[in-house]
Amino acid sequence: MNKELRPLPEEDAERRRIAKALSEAGFCLPGSIGDERTRCGKPNCRCKSDPPVLHGPYHHWTRKIGGRTAGRYLSDDQLDRYGSWFEQAKRIRDLLAELETLSLRIVERTEGWDPQAPPTGHRPRNTDERPPANPARQRDKQ
Repeated sequence: MNKELRPLPEEDAERRRIAKALSEAGFCLPGSIGDERTRCGKPNCRCKSDPPVLHGPYHHWTRKIGGRTAGRYLSDDQLDRYGSWFEQAKRIRDLLAELETLSLRIVERTEGWDPQAPPTGHRPRNTDERPPANPARQRDKQ
């Protein structure tokens, strides 16, 4: 059976909107930034007082390289310089997730398949909905 893919006009408009936003993307850096506060090894340091005054924050950039987590600390100046690049990468990931979800919806309609959840790990932008927790994984944590 030869089924021709024909996106609905509103689906094609959505694809064009996503493609336009992707074409306007600037530089981006993968991974995430986390701020860390730490204790040192000096016995009389302020970080050992009550209440402790921890050192930091230290900006820690982590990302995957060849399937392994790699990290690097960034100075305040570096975070100011490249912070928008991390935000841009998140925006690109969100747009790709939207395009994947749209494509999945078109294929399901064309093939007459029952709708499925978007690809694992992706959430559409501007929503508070989260995928249901994996019960097997929850048991493993207990």
